[in-house]
Amino acid sequence: MKRPVLYACCASAALLAACGHSSSTSEAPVAKDRYALANGCFVLRDDGSGRYVQRSGDTYALTPDLSRAEPFFFKPTALGRYLLYSRDAHFVAALPRARGVTAAASADESADWTIDGEAPLYTLRSDEVDASLVAGEAGLQLADAGSDFRFEAAQDCASFPEIGTNASGTTYRGRGAAQPVVGFADSHLHITATDFLGGTHYGRPFHRYGVTEALKNCTVQHGPAGTLDLVGNLYVYTNPLATHETQGWPSFHDWPSWQSLTHEQTYYKWLERAWLAGQRLTINFLVQNETLCNIEANTVGLSPGENCNEMDAARLQVQQIHDLQDYIDAQEGGPGKGWFRLVDSPAAARRVINEGKMAVVLGIENSHLFDCALKIGLPQCDKETIDRELDEFHALGVRAVFPMHEFNNALGGNGLFNGSILNVGNFIDTGSFWQTYDCPDQPYLYQGGTKMTGVPLVLLNGNDPLSLFVQNVLNGSPVGLPVYDTSTNQCNTRTLTDLGRYLIQRLIDKKVMIEVDHMELKMKSEVLDIAEAQTPSYPVMSSHGGHGGVSIEQAQRIFRTGGLIFDYKGNGQGYVEALQKTEPLRDPRYFFGFGFGADTNGMGSQARPRNEQKKAPVQYPFTLFQGADWGPQFNGFKPVIFDHQQSGERVYDTDVDGFAHYGMMADFVEEVRIEGGKPALDALYNSAEAYLQMWERAENR
Repeated sequence: MKRPVLYACCASAALLAACGHSSSTSEAPVAKDRYALANGCFVLRDDGSGRYVQRSGDTYALTPDLSRAEPFFFKPTALGRYLLYSRDAHFVAALPRARGVTAAASADESADWTIDGEAPLYTLRSDEVDASLVAGEAGLQLADAGSDFRFEAAQDCASFPEIGTNASGTTYRGRGAAQPVVGFADSHLHITATDFLGGTHYGRPFHRYGVTEALKNCTVQHGPAGTLDLVGNLYVYTNPLATHETQGWPSFHDWPSWQSLTHEQTYYKWLERAWLAGQRLTINFLVQNETLCNIEANTVGLSPGENCNEMDAARLQVQQIHDLQDYIDAQEGGPGKGWFRLVDSPAAARRVINEGKMAVVLGIENSHLFDCALKIGLPQCDKETIDRELDEFHALGVRAVFPMHEFNNALGGNGLFNGSILNVGNFIDTGSFWQTYDCPDQPYLYQGGTKMTGVPLVLLNGNDPLSLFVQNVLNGSPVGLPVYDTSTNQCNTRTLTDLGRYLIQRLIDKKVMIEVDHMELKMKSEVLDIAEAQTPSYPVMSSHGGHGGVSIEQAQRIFRTGGLIFDYKGNGQGYVEALQKTEPLRDPRYFFGFGFGADTNGMGSQARPRNEQKKAPVQYPFTLFQGADWGPQFNGFKPVIFDHQQSGERVYDTDVDGFAHYGMMADFVEEVRIEGGKPALDALYNSAEAYLQMWERAENR
């Protein structure tokens, strides 16, 4: 099949670099300021002598001959900070002062330069050695006071290693901040899961020194052949000692994949491809699980001494996502210029989306929300703790909260959806196994509870550290092992506590979105009782498939509060099936859109390829925003063409690889178009507006 020019160009390089959204080096503009140097190609000219920097062996000399000047690719590491990357893939790096600078084969702190000044004159300073770059008689040297340099646009720079978007065209802007937004919402994502589960998660959405560091080789955390990735191996292969290929960039042989739950899947260039496809609203949940973190970090030894406190992890992740926003700004030319914008109000989200950018909202999904753990029946928080931490995180921008996650806590009982491994975790975390009752026999949108299998020693009977730890805990237990009725789904007997009721009311007072997924089935109804008792009723959200169960009656009550239900993200077939089940339950008083919660990076299964009943395969390249299935709301939007996503040497196809990483979101949209046509696309691209209207019902009270 013939490829478009863009794809052929990108695919010809073994290590994909700067294709798609980023500017090519041959078109790099003259820098207007120190931020505009981003991803440009320049030669360095000493303003005092008029000479140019040239490569000379392992160091750098000065020459009056422009033709001998070394063109450098300026790769931002942060706002105003750069790597200077030469044609032979080396970096200008600072040595101790007496030794000047050198050409280094890899990037580290010594190659990270802060550029200051105003056009056209700039200085370069190394924080690593606390010295500035000087143009001396012997070439580039270091001193307290640096020389002034001019950066003149050049060509023929080496392409800095990077993942591309494999997209051509310009994504759309809004038609005014007061107009309905067009775009889809992911209501449940974990971009900041970098330190999730004490080293279980490998990789990061960005690294100052690029993709070669962000997504390199997971041996450093998962051990040889992945043998220390015990939780990940257990989840995916039901065997803690399973193995996998550890190399990431550039081969990506085993990961990322839809089956791999412990490797980074939201690298920023993959997120950028999703934005180009029309993702306009993202709810990023700060996440940690203290018990599983302690097992992996300290028992297995992935990250000895790791602080596994869930709220401390949330604080760290707030900083991480601000760092990501700044990093994307740096790539796009300066503060505020990036396509990724953190927001804390629906009005701010509308402004951002109208500018054609992705609005990102912060939430929390922890079992120990506001340190409200439960230990041997005793709450570890009180009302004062809840008030203090709610105020703190609200000030940090958190606008959505899960009162429950995977284990019981001082606020209530978690919804059961995993009847084996997580039951052991609940025992380790709280000192008790789940106590259950038979889930009601009633119509469900999402089935209530789960089949219990007892303590899963059959899965944990090896000699690996995880198995030995669990066996030691259980053998020393002062309580008997649980016995469950395995003939029917079991629900958790623990429901909303007095502290939980207090929290729900405080969340309403603070106008924070309340997530009912992961609540015990009866607890969902108790929270709905409180929401319905408000004047007007307070909207609640089920953002990723109703974990623990949602009955048809509860679903209708959620919609009547002005809330929303988004499905757990499947493939195109799954999306259309979920839409057809959910839409008849909507309340016609409220605008309807149907998004999804991808739960990417959250140890949640990702969408597998569509099955043999798919209507048609995805044909690459495909075009979004133009064609018979795209309604009048897309009139005037320019088409964006997507080819196979390529990461390093790996080329992805949605019908082969499923939702291997977040860059496959555009491919998912094309699946939705194929499977559901215009009605499905309308529901999907109405989802950001629907979420914002729900948020406004909570905010404007």
